[in-house]
Amino acid sequence: MKSNKYLLCFILALGLVVGVVPSGYCQTTLSLNEVIDIALENNYSIRIAQNNERIAANSNTRGNAGFLPRLNTNGNVTRTINNTKQKFFSGDERQGIGAATTAVRLGLGLTWTAFDGFRMYATKDRLDLEEQRSKAFTRNEMQSLVTTIQNVFFGAVRTEQQIEIIQQSIALNLALKELAEAKLKIGTGTSLEVLQTANRLSIDSSALLNLRDQSLRAQIALNRLMQRPADLRFSVPTDIPPFILPSLEELTQMALQENHQLQLLAFDEKIALTQIKEARANLYPTIDLNAGYNYNFSRAEVGFLLSNRTFGPTVGLTANYDIFTGRNLKKDIANAHIFKENVQLSKSDLEENLKSDMATLYQEYSALQELLELELRNLDTAARNTLLARELYRSGRATNFDVRQAILEETQVKDRLSDVRYRIKLGEIEIRSLAGIPLYLR
Repeated sequence: MKSNKYLLCFILALGLVVGVVPSGYCQTTLSLNEVIDIALENNYSIRIAQNNERIAANSNTRGNAGFLPRLNTNGNVTRTINNTKQKFFSGDERQGIGAATTAVRLGLGLTWTAFDGFRMYATKDRLDLEEQRSKAFTRNEMQSLVTTIQNVFFGAVRTEQQIEIIQQSIALNLALKELAEAKLKIGTGTSLEVLQTANRLSIDSSALLNLRDQSLRAQIALNRLMQRPADLRFSVPTDIPPFILPSLEELTQMALQENHQLQLLAFDEKIALTQIKEARANLYPTIDLNAGYNYNFSRAEVGFLLSNRTFGPTVGLTANYDIFTGRNLKKDIANAHIFKENVQLSKSDLEENLKSDMATLYQEYSALQELLELELRNLDTAARNTLLARELYRSGRATNFDVRQAILEETQVKDRLSDVRYRIKLGEIEIRSLAGIPLYLR
């Protein structure tokens, strides 16, 4: 029973080494840029933000700000039927049963606000800022989405690297097993060495299956970000390209100028200033210019006049000034100032956090770079150690355990090196995101 178990592990390991894997893994390779392009095209949050951009652009008109006049028409026709009895001072009487009266009124009116305490100018400035802010918000959403995509994508790349490392370990242990079996046949080896190597293969095969599961889950996560069906299969490259970052001083300065969250708060601050101007507009009177053309016609079966018709233009000037508004004006202005102060405080807080976060991330990034150099040297040593241990085992001057230990140590160094490169990439992504450096090109 135990030998059948090992045989099954060997077959599985051999299949994984030579590439006999489930067909779902033989799929198209998607680059990072391709994943980003698909996600930016399909992602619901981005499409909603772009729609809000269009809403802000549609709202940003001179008419919506109050610069343009308002033109309206009105008209009505009424017909009344009354029983009428009229008695005059002269003693005459006039009486009508079911007497009808018809009245027609038509009008065309034009109203233009000539002065509203400069509110219209402040409103137009606010609409301009809101349109610009909507575009900045879309860029922020894109940057946030691309940051998430890159984190998930390079997590998938890291898993693929681990798969390659385990496959290399399986290949080395498989070769060691064959050597142990050959030594057993000629009488210089033992069955224990064969079984120990088989056990190492079993452990590696189990780890490989777990990594395959992680790879599938990473694909599902990326498909979700791209708004694609979860069962679509693809592969990713197995390299993590480095990116040379500027100095800490340059990055901090870039963050204070280009950080997307900071830019949004800067727009909020400017919008708050325009809202103060809008609120203060109520301190001034409002002057409207009015013009119109009216037509009136009436006809009565009983009364002083049989018919009456008037028509012609009208011109007028209307001034309005609120002397007392229940102290609402004072409250509105005070609240607008408080809102502006809150935005400024949030902006200052974010600036301090950016400086602190940037310094912390850059220190971690620099430490990982030093660790990378160390692990590269360790890998060279581990690879030479494995090669030497295999040669000594062939000549009988090393044990099977020594070779397996050398292979394990080399595998661990490779995994640590992959992990360091992955952590460097994650730090780089976060630093670039904080600094407002675009993570995508479109």
